Amino acid sequence: MKKILAHTTLFILILSAFASCRYKVQDLMARPSASFTVTPISNQVNRYVLTSNSTNGFRYDWDKATGNYVQGNATDTVYFPDKGTYLVKLLVYGQGGMDSTSQVINVAADDPAAITPLKLLTNNSSRTWKLASEANALWIGPSDFSATWWGNGVGDITGRSCQWNDEYTFKLAGRELVYDSKGDFYVDEENGAAWPAGMPAAGCYPNSAIPAQYQAWANSATFTFEIINNNKLKLNGTGAHMGVYKAGNPPDAALAAPASSVTYDIVSITANRLVLKLDYGWGAWRFTYTAQ
Repeated sequence: MKKILAHTTLFILILSAFASCRYKVQDLMARPSASFTVTPISNQVNRYVLTSNSTNGFRYDWDKATGNYVQGNATDTVYFPDKGTYLVKLLVYGQGGMDSTSQVINVAADDPAAITPLKLLTNNSSRTWKLASEANALWIGPSDFSATWWGNGVGDITGRSCQWNDEYTFKLAGRELVYDSKGDFYVDEENGAAWPAGMPAAGCYPNSAIPAQYQAWANSATFTFEIINNNKLKLNGTGAHMGVYKAGNPPDAALAAPASSVTYDIVSITANRLVLKLDYGWGAWRFTYTAQ
Protein backbone atom coordinates (compact mmCIF):
# COMPACT_ATOMS: atom_id res chain seq x y z
CA MET A 1 0.00 0.00 0.00
CA LYS A 2 2.87 2.38 0.86
CA LYS A 3 4.44 1.76 -2.54
CA ILE A 4 1.14 2.47 -4.30
CA LEU A 5 0.75 5.74 -2.37
CA ALA A 6 4.34 6.75 -3.15
CA HIS A 7 3.89 6.07 -6.88
CA THR A 8 0.58 7.92 -6.86
CA THR A 9 2.16 10.95 -5.16
CA LEU A 10 5.05 10.96 -7.65
CA PHE A 11 2.63 10.75 -10.57
CA ILE A 12 0.62 13.69 -9.21
CA LEU A 13 3.79 15.76 -8.78
CA ILE A 14 4.95 15.01 -12.33
CA LEU A 15 1.51 15.79 -13.71
CA SER A 16 1.42 19.09 -11.80
CA ALA A 17 4.86 20.10 -13.05
CA PHE A 18 3.88 19.24 -16.63
CA ALA A 19 0.67 21.25 -16.33
CA SER A 20 2.63 24.18 -14.87
CA CYS A 21 5.13 24.10 -17.78
CA ARG A 22 2.33 23.94 -20.33
CA TYR A 23 0.66 26.96 -18.70
CA LYS A 24 3.85 29.02 -18.81
CA VAL A 25 4.54 28.18 -22.44
CA GLN A 26 1.00 29.03 -23.46
CA ASP A 27 0.92 32.20 -21.36
CA LEU A 28 4.16 33.68 -22.73
CA MET A 29 3.45 36.28 -25.46
CA ALA A 30 5.73 37.33 -28.28
CA ARG A 31 8.22 40.14 -27.68
CA PRO A 32 6.90 43.59 -28.68
CA SER A 33 7.98 45.10 -31.98
CA ALA A 34 8.17 48.92 -31.78
CA SER A 35 7.36 51.20 -34.71
CA PHE A 36 5.57 54.50 -35.25
CA THR A 37 4.66 57.02 -37.91
CA VAL A 38 5.02 60.82 -37.86
CA THR A 39 2.30 62.89 -39.54
CA PRO A 40 2.20 66.72 -39.71
CA ILE A 41 -1.05 68.16 -38.33
CA SER A 42 -2.90 70.13 -40.97
CA ASN A 43 -3.03 73.92 -40.40
CA GLN A 44 -0.91 73.70 -37.23
CA VAL A 45 2.68 74.95 -37.40
CA ASN A 46 5.38 72.43 -36.44
CA ARG A 47 2.94 70.05 -34.75
CA TYR A 48 2.96 66.33 -35.46
CA VAL A 49 0.93 63.24 -34.62
CA LEU A 50 2.94 60.27 -33.37
CA THR A 51 1.12 57.00 -34.05
CA SER A 52 2.44 53.72 -32.68
CA ASN A 53 2.10 50.76 -35.05
CA SER A 54 3.79 48.49 -32.51
CA THR A 55 2.65 44.94 -31.91
CA ASN A 56 2.29 43.01 -28.65
CA GLY A 57 2.59 46.13 -26.50
CA PHE A 58 0.48 47.57 -23.69
CA ARG A 59 2.56 50.59 -22.57
CA TYR A 60 4.09 53.38 -24.68
CA ASP A 61 6.82 55.71 -23.40
CA TRP A 62 7.82 58.63 -25.65
CA ASP A 63 11.01 60.69 -25.66
CA LYS A 64 10.03 63.79 -27.62
CA ALA A 65 13.63 64.92 -28.21
CA THR A 66 14.00 65.93 -24.56
CA GLY A 67 16.27 63.12 -23.41
CA ASN A 68 13.59 61.74 -21.08
CA TYR A 69 10.92 59.07 -21.61
CA VAL A 70 7.38 59.92 -20.46
CA GLN A 71 4.53 57.40 -20.39
CA GLY A 72 1.87 58.27 -22.95
CA ASN A 73 -0.66 56.75 -25.31
CA ALA A 74 -0.30 54.76 -28.50
CA THR A 75 -1.21 57.99 -30.31
CA ASP A 76 0.44 61.19 -29.11
CA THR A 77 1.48 64.63 -30.38
CA VAL A 78 4.64 66.73 -30.36
CA TYR A 79 5.42 70.39 -31.06
CA PHE A 80 8.76 71.96 -31.98
CA PRO A 81 8.70 75.78 -32.04
CA ASP A 82 12.15 76.15 -33.61
CA LYS A 83 13.70 74.99 -36.84
CA GLY A 84 16.00 72.02 -36.38
CA THR A 85 16.51 68.26 -36.36
CA TYR A 86 14.83 66.35 -33.53
CA LEU A 87 15.18 62.69 -32.52
CA VAL A 88 11.92 61.18 -31.22
CA LYS A 89 12.06 57.78 -29.52
CA LEU A 90 9.43 55.20 -28.56
CA LEU A 91 9.81 52.49 -25.92
CA VAL A 92 7.14 49.76 -25.97
CA TYR A 93 6.48 47.33 -23.11
CA GLY A 94 4.67 44.02 -23.48
CA GLN A 95 4.30 40.72 -21.64
CA GLY A 96 7.11 39.31 -23.76
CA GLY A 97 9.57 42.10 -22.96
CA MET A 98 10.25 45.51 -24.46
CA ASP A 99 11.45 47.09 -27.72
CA SER A 100 12.43 50.58 -28.85
CA THR A 101 12.70 52.57 -32.04
CA SER A 102 13.34 56.17 -33.09
CA GLN A 103 12.81 58.61 -35.93
CA VAL A 104 14.33 61.96 -36.90
CA ILE A 105 11.92 64.85 -37.49
CA ASN A 106 13.30 67.65 -39.62
CA VAL A 107 11.55 70.96 -38.85
CA ALA A 108 12.10 73.27 -41.81
CA ALA A 109 11.25 76.64 -40.25
CA ASP A 110 10.66 78.40 -36.94
CA ASP A 111 7.14 79.00 -35.71
CA PRO A 112 6.88 82.80 -36.17
CA ALA A 113 4.27 83.05 -33.41
CA ALA A 114 6.39 81.36 -30.75
CA ILE A 115 8.46 83.31 -28.24
CA THR A 116 11.34 81.00 -27.41
CA PRO A 117 14.83 81.31 -25.90
CA LEU A 118 16.21 81.14 -29.44
CA LYS A 119 14.20 84.16 -30.56
CA LEU A 120 14.99 86.10 -27.39
CA LEU A 121 18.68 85.28 -27.67
CA THR A 122 18.88 86.38 -31.31
CA ASN A 123 16.10 89.00 -31.45
CA ASN A 124 14.76 86.77 -34.25
CA SER A 125 17.76 87.90 -36.30
CA SER A 126 20.81 89.12 -34.36
CA ARG A 127 21.41 90.33 -30.81
CA THR A 128 24.59 91.29 -28.92
CA TRP A 129 25.11 90.58 -25.21
CA LYS A 130 27.70 91.75 -22.65
CA LEU A 131 28.31 90.99 -18.99
CA ALA A 132 25.88 93.03 -16.91
CA SER A 133 27.42 96.18 -15.42
CA GLU A 134 26.52 95.20 -11.87
CA ALA A 135 27.81 93.35 -8.84
CA ASN A 136 27.60 89.54 -9.02
CA ALA A 137 27.34 89.41 -12.81
CA LEU A 138 30.05 86.79 -12.27
CA TRP A 139 29.06 84.68 -9.28
CA ILE A 140 29.86 81.34 -7.67
CA GLY A 141 28.04 79.67 -4.79
CA PRO A 142 25.64 76.82 -3.92
CA SER A 143 23.60 75.39 -6.79
CA ASP A 144 20.39 76.80 -5.30
CA PHE A 145 21.87 80.35 -5.11
CA SER A 146 21.25 80.41 -1.34
CA ALA A 147 24.64 81.99 -0.50
CA THR A 148 27.52 83.77 -2.19
CA TRP A 149 31.03 82.32 -2.10
CA TRP A 150 32.40 84.93 -4.49
CA GLY A 151 30.94 87.53 -6.79
CA ASN A 152 32.45 90.43 -8.67
CA GLY A 153 32.15 93.87 -7.11
CA VAL A 154 31.18 97.03 -8.96
CA GLY A 155 34.89 97.96 -9.05
CA ASP A 156 35.63 94.87 -11.13
CA ILE A 157 33.65 96.35 -14.02
CA THR A 158 36.58 98.74 -14.59
CA GLY A 159 39.25 96.59 -12.91
CA ARG A 160 38.43 93.77 -15.32
CA SER A 161 37.48 96.03 -18.22
CA CYS A 162 39.04 93.57 -20.68
CA GLN A 163 36.39 91.05 -19.57
CA TRP A 164 33.44 93.42 -19.40
CA ASN A 165 34.07 94.77 -22.91
CA ASP A 166 33.66 91.33 -24.52
CA GLU A 167 30.69 91.08 -26.88
CA TYR A 168 28.71 87.96 -27.77
CA THR A 169 26.52 88.33 -30.86
CA PHE A 170 24.05 85.52 -31.50
CA LYS A 171 22.74 85.24 -35.06
CA LEU A 172 19.67 83.27 -35.99
CA ALA A 173 20.93 82.54 -39.49
CA GLY A 174 23.37 79.66 -39.31
CA ARG A 175 23.04 79.59 -35.51
CA GLU A 176 26.28 81.57 -35.24
CA LEU A 177 27.93 83.10 -32.17
CA VAL A 178 30.34 85.91 -33.02
CA TYR A 179 32.72 86.53 -30.13
CA ASP A 180 34.51 89.89 -30.10
CA SER A 181 37.23 90.03 -27.45
CA LYS A 182 38.17 93.63 -28.33
CA GLY A 183 41.78 92.48 -28.56
CA ASP A 184 42.36 91.90 -24.85
CA PHE A 185 41.84 89.14 -22.32
CA TYR A 186 41.47 88.69 -18.57
CA VAL A 187 43.67 85.99 -17.04
CA ASP A 188 41.87 84.40 -14.10
CA GLU A 189 43.31 82.48 -11.19
CA GLU A 190 42.70 79.24 -9.34
CA ASN A 191 43.66 78.83 -5.66
CA GLY A 192 45.67 82.04 -5.80
CA ALA A 193 47.71 81.18 -8.92
CA ALA A 194 47.20 82.21 -12.55
CA TRP A 195 45.25 79.52 -14.41
CA PRO A 196 46.17 77.38 -16.29
CA ALA A 197 49.90 76.91 -15.80
CA GLY A 198 51.92 79.10 -18.13
CA MET A 199 49.50 82.03 -18.05
CA PRO A 200 50.81 85.43 -16.90
CA ALA A 201 49.67 86.72 -13.50
CA ALA A 202 45.93 87.43 -13.11
CA GLY A 203 44.87 90.62 -14.86
CA CYS A 204 44.19 92.21 -18.25
CA TYR A 205 46.54 91.61 -21.20
CA PRO A 206 46.54 92.14 -24.95
CA ASN A 207 45.69 88.89 -26.72
CA SER A 208 49.23 88.68 -28.04
CA ALA A 209 50.51 88.15 -24.47
CA ILE A 210 48.46 84.97 -24.02
CA PRO A 211 50.42 81.71 -24.61
CA ALA A 212 49.70 80.03 -27.94
CA GLN A 213 47.99 77.00 -26.39
CA TYR A 214 45.35 79.31 -24.84
CA GLN A 215 44.79 81.66 -27.76
CA ALA A 216 41.50 79.91 -28.62
CA TRP A 217 40.05 81.44 -25.44
CA ALA A 218 41.39 84.92 -26.12
CA ASN A 219 40.94 85.56 -29.82
CA SER A 220 37.79 86.85 -31.48
CA ALA A 221 36.10 84.06 -33.42
CA THR A 222 32.86 82.77 -34.87
CA PHE A 223 31.37 79.69 -33.26
CA THR A 224 28.03 77.87 -33.55
CA PHE A 225 25.41 77.40 -30.88
CA GLU A 226 22.37 75.26 -30.09
CA ILE A 227 19.35 75.72 -27.85
CA ILE A 228 18.57 72.33 -26.29
CA ASN A 229 15.12 71.60 -24.84
CA ASN A 230 14.55 75.36 -24.52
CA ASN A 231 16.59 75.37 -21.30
CA LYS A 232 20.21 74.83 -22.30
CA LEU A 233 22.65 76.82 -24.44
CA LYS A 234 25.45 74.83 -26.07
CA LEU A 235 28.41 76.62 -27.65
CA ASN A 236 30.38 74.62 -30.22
CA GLY A 237 33.97 75.34 -31.21
CA THR A 238 37.32 75.10 -29.44
CA GLY A 239 37.60 77.85 -26.86
CA ALA A 240 33.97 79.01 -27.03
CA HIS A 241 32.84 80.37 -23.67
CA MET A 242 30.80 83.07 -21.99
CA GLY A 243 31.96 84.86 -18.86
CA VAL A 244 34.77 82.78 -17.34
CA TYR A 245 36.95 80.92 -19.82
CA LYS A 246 38.11 78.25 -17.36
CA ALA A 247 34.61 77.14 -16.35
CA GLY A 248 33.72 73.98 -18.29
CA ASN A 249 31.07 71.33 -17.98
CA PRO A 250 31.08 69.01 -14.95
CA PRO A 251 33.39 67.83 -13.62
CA ASP A 252 35.68 70.43 -15.25
CA ALA A 253 35.13 73.47 -13.03
CA ALA A 254 38.64 74.62 -13.99
CA LEU A 255 39.60 73.61 -17.53
CA ALA A 256 43.30 73.05 -18.17
CA ALA A 257 42.90 73.83 -21.89
CA PRO A 258 40.23 75.14 -24.29
CA ALA A 259 37.39 72.63 -24.72
CA SER A 260 35.52 71.77 -27.92
CA SER A 261 32.15 72.81 -26.46
CA VAL A 262 30.41 73.98 -23.32
CA THR A 263 26.74 73.72 -22.36
CA TYR A 264 25.08 76.17 -19.97
CA ASP A 265 21.75 75.93 -18.17
CA ILE A 266 19.49 78.84 -19.10
CA VAL A 267 18.27 80.08 -15.71
CA SER A 268 16.21 82.87 -17.28
CA ILE A 269 16.04 84.95 -20.45
CA THR A 270 14.12 88.02 -21.58
CA ALA A 271 14.66 90.44 -24.42
CA ASN A 272 17.08 92.39 -22.19
CA ARG A 273 18.57 89.96 -19.69
CA LEU A 274 20.19 86.53 -19.82
CA VAL A 275 21.25 84.39 -16.84
CA LEU A 276 23.29 81.21 -17.38
CA LYS A 277 24.55 78.58 -14.96
CA LEU A 278 27.15 75.81 -14.83
CA ASP A 279 26.06 73.40 -12.09
CA TYR A 280 28.63 71.05 -10.54
CA GLY A 281 26.43 69.69 -7.78
CA TRP A 282 28.75 70.92 -5.02
CA GLY A 283 28.34 74.47 -6.35
CA ALA A 284 27.68 76.51 -9.47
CA TRP A 285 28.87 79.39 -11.61
CA ARG A 286 26.24 81.96 -12.58
CA PHE A 287 26.69 84.51 -15.35
CA THR A 288 24.43 87.50 -16.01
CA TYR A 289 24.32 89.43 -19.30
CA THR A 290 22.40 92.35 -20.69
CA ALA A 291 21.42 93.00 -24.30
CA GLN A 292 23.09 95.88 -26.12
